[in-house]
Amino acid sequence: MRMEWSRANSTSRPSIQPVYTYALVLISLAATIGIQGFRYMRVWTPLERHYLPAYLGSQMAGVVRDNGSYTLLQVVTRKGSRVALDSDVVPAMSDSGQNVFVLIEEAAKHGGLRLKFHRAYYNNVEMHAYLGNLIYHDQTPMDLIRPALWAGLVLFFAGLFPATYLDRNRASALRYGRKPRGLELMSVAQSNRTRRSRGRDLVNALRTILTRVMGSEKKLHLPLAKDNPCVLTMKAASPQEPPKIATVAAGTDNAPQRDGTPQEPMPIEQTPSQDPEFEHAVKPPERRFFE
Repeated sequence: MRMEWSRANSTSRPSIQPVYTYALVLISLAATIGIQGFRYMRVWTPLERHYLPAYLGSQMAGVVRDNGSYTLLQVVTRKGSRVALDSDVVPAMSDSGQNVFVLIEEAAKHGGLRLKFHRAYYNNVEMHAYLGNLIYHDQTPMDLIRPALWAGLVLFFAGLFPATYLDRNRASALRYGRKPRGLELMSVAQSNRTRRSRGRDLVNALRTILTRVMGSEKKLHLPLAKDNPCVLTMKAASPQEPPKIATVAAGTDNAPQRDGTPQEPMPIEQTPSQDPEFEHAVKPPERRFFE
């Protein structure tokens, strides 16, 4: 059996795609559609919204055939009927919940009686020109969507440089790895930058002042030796009796006397204190110095 410890010749690399640029394109398209939708609902007139399918269909159908069927909103007068304009109607809601048009008072004063929908066959090219002149005021379909397109293009070119910069950093990180970060790679200003406490120090200072003023600090009280055998309290020496200091020679060899004979160490006598406070204190065992 043969074992290969080296790296294979063909290794799969991570896919390096300009994801930020793709995201920018999607955001620009969404912004264009959103702006156009806003203009359609807020800027366009009711008749422009009503005749939009007929306006676009007459332009495309004119290439295929000459005539087509169209439905026009007309104002009925005593002398006949005419096509309703934006100054003649307003949108309204019927009792059944449908969007309808209502004749305004100014049009009624000028001889308008009622509104009706008339469907007939018209020439596609002539209908497109007729609607463009009376309803859309000589605006082409491209003129209607041009503001939204300009807004989307401005957004795209404004975010193109940041998107390409992020894509380049991402591609470099996928190919060669991320750049290490640490104190050695940081400048002095970045290492010594101040941290904002967000008011925590002020709150702690006020809390400390309040606890001191109101006296709400909790203190730990330890019992005396009589109540607590684990605590040993020392009695202060009286000024009449100076404390006795026992001196002990350091070392393991006995110091010789003048006549040459070694002197035996004197044991240190430990006498219990007569103070009643040391009744419950732990009595140390008696041991010799060299034991």
